[in-house]
Amino acid sequence: MKVLISLLFFLFTSLVVVSQKQGLHGQVFWVSGNQMPGPDAVLSPNQGACREVLVYELTSFADATQVGPFFRDIKTRLVATVQSKADGTFKIKLPPGSYSVFTKERSGLYANLFDQYNNINPVVIKPGNYSWKTITIDYEVAY
Repeated sequence: MKVLISLLFFLFTSLVVVSQKQGLHGQVFWVSGNQMPGPDAVLSPNQGACREVLVYELTSFADATQVGPFFRDIKTRLVATVQSKADGTFKIKLPPGSYSVFTKERSGLYANLFDQYNNINPVVIKPGNYSWKTITIDYEVAY
């Protein structure tokens, strides 16, 4: 009887762990050109961008080399990558934790958001939830 109860408990907990789904989903946008407001300004809408999205363990400025708007030599561990679709949307399963999110560009890895602790483009994944992340690639924008 104890063996049966133990087996049922193991199967139940295994199903709960397998059914827990969490990660990151979002959309990548490309913005470029003159974005200055004005009476005759015609601002182009954000366009979805197909990019490789890279998820690293939480990364601070001390963990990477920044050259202009791009990052290189990330010292934290690469956790996952995903390719965004043509409209920029992406979804990736991740274990709960804190991460930094970059896009891969020709000149390096790109991220343009930072928190008060100098972490680069941070996101927190909570158990059983998908966190939303909007990524705006805007290094060719004129303001």
